[in-house]
Order: sequence, then structure tokens, then C-alpha cells
Amino acid sequence: MASSNQIAVVAAAMGDPARVNMLLSLRYDGVLTATELAHVANIAPSTASEHLAKLAAANLVSQQKKGRKRLYALADGDVCDLVDGVSALAEKNRQKTAGAALLPRGVLHSRLCLDHLAGALGCLVTNALFDRGLLHHGISGPEITANGRVWFDQIGVDVTAQDQSARCPLRLCHDWSEDAYHLGGGVAAVLLATFRRHDWVRMRRGEVDVVLTPKGVRALKDRLGLDARQTVRQR
Repeated sequence: MASSNQIAVVAAAMGDPARVNMLLSLRYDGVLTATELAHVANIAPSTASEHLAKLAAANLVSQQKKGRKRLYALADGDVCDLVDGVSALAEKNRQKTAGAALLPRGVLHSRLCLDHLAGALGCLVTNALFDRGLLHHGISGPEITANGRVWFDQIGVDVTAQDQSARCPLRLCHDWSEDAYHLGGGVAAVLLATFRRHDWVRMRRGEVDVVLTPKGVRALKDRLGLDARQTVRQR
């Protein structure tokens, strides 16, 4: 049986939101680079390296080199079970304490989930992509249609690069505040980055709150037929 000190090492390695985000993303998206994990945790690459070193020291993640890139994954199935178990316990505690009601309204409406868009805005965008035939439900999850590839290309999202990535390109993420689903995976991460690059949304480093700009309101209306003005916080 592991000693209390050995258990404490594992618990301490998980005891930071940035590292938890990294573990969750590796749980669902598979193999990721240090740069991708920095985006997931919304921290600087140098800081991400420090966090990854702590996770590796606790044998929670493994790493391998591929060319100049360093790839990370969960160390084994036991770590996968650990992440699932802690997530289930946290969800159980959240339901008991009604934690969602304690968060600012803006965070509930539009926020980060790892490195992609969540809350009301994330779910609205996801639904609009399906409604307009840009995504459809495939055998293994959401898939981009031919029209969808054109749409993503027009706004500057390189879907082909995500197809070739080790990370899961697209998945549906259950949104706890909306009791609905938003997009996760590599394409969703690049989509949020593109929204930020176009100044359709804004956010501060280290925060989960995402703010829709007036420019973003117009863009979502023009490109997705989505009227988000009455639903999400704006700046």
C-alpha cells in the first residue's frame, strides 16, 4: 500500500487548476504538445513547462520526442481512471453545493472549458454550426461537412491541420451550466483562437470569463445567423 507521503505527491501534482486542465485535455484529446497544453491551461509556455515537469515527476504524464516537438499523454490507464474519479467526485460536490449559482452570470454565459468556448455562447455557436449544415453527427462524433470546411476556411481555421494532429479534432463536451453540449477538441480550440484574433471575443490571461464584442455580435449574425445580443455578456 502506498504511504501517505506518496499519496500526497500525487494529490499535490493535481492541486492546481492549470495542471488539472492539462490532465483533462489529455484524457479527452489524447496526445498533445507542450504548446497546445499551454493554450489549454491559458498560461505562458514557460509556465506550462514547469507544470508539466511536476506532472511528469508524479508519473501522471508521459512524454516522447517527435522531431522538435515534445508530445505528452496520460501515463497509463490508472491515471485515466484517476482523472475520471476525481472529476466525478467534483461534479457530485458541485451538485450538492449548487456551485453554478455562485459564479458570476457572465462566466455562466460565456467562458472557457479548457481551451475552447463554453457556456451559453459556446452552446449557441455549436447548435448554429449543426443547424446550418456545417457540422453533422457522424458515427464517432461530430464531423465537418464539405460546406463546413469552406466556412471554417473563410474565417481562417485550418481544418486540415487539425485532421493531421494527434489531438482529437472534434468532440462534444457536456456543458454543466447549460445542460447542453458545446464543441471540444482541436478544431474548437482553433475556433476560439480565431474568434480572439478577429476581436469577436476577448478574455484575460488566467481568467475563464469570455466577453463577446460588438464586432463579434455582427460576425455571428452575418456568418451563422445567430443573434447573441440577448443571451451573452458583451463589451
